[in-house]
Amino acid sequence: MRTRRFSSHICKLSADSAAWTSGNLAFVSVTDSPDWQPPHLHPPSTTPPEFSFFPGARQQTRLAPAWSRIIALGWLLEMFAFICVGASSQIIGRPVIWLDDQRWGSVMLTILVAATCFPLMATALWSLFHGPQVFLVSAVPTSILMVLAVLDRDSSPGSAVVTFVLAISGLLLMVGAFAGRYRLSNLSSATTTSN
Repeated sequence: MRTRRFSSHICKLSADSAAWTSGNLAFVSVTDSPDWQPPHLHPPSTTPPEFSFFPGARQQTRLAPAWSRIIALGWLLEMFAFICVGASSQIIGRPVIWLDDQRWGSVMLTILVAATCFPLMATALWSLFHGPQVFLVSAVPTSILMVLAVLDRDSSPGSAVVTFVLAISGLLLMVGAFAGRYRLSNLSSATTTSN
């Protein structure tokens, strides 16, 4: 019968296991080995990173994920309601200033519709994709709604009232966007200020 002797080799079986050394059974800890690496406590993430506007912006200027979805949904609903106000005022014969086909030509009318609806949609996308300073970006469509409510008060007073209500809800979305930002804990804010 032939036996093999392992002169200076250690056969690692598992972390903290038995191994043969010079023909004798000995207990060897794998953690004593110079090439041992600790296992990953958290496996690397396999999900792709999320898209966001200005990825270098500070975390405190962004909305928390749930808040960003809520604010984006709010601005999309604002845009839908705003378009419904314009369409209904056109149907009843008292068109709002941005949708008055008697006053404006087709090119100017297209520009006005795009200029009034685009800020609402852009703010919703800015919020949805975690853009920084959403509460400041929300000031643009809110102020546009306020101006349009004032401009429509004589030609279409009912639409002006609804547009003013939409502007007030835009102010509430601004407050929600301010409240929904990430907050730093005391420990992380002390670390941030010390750096």
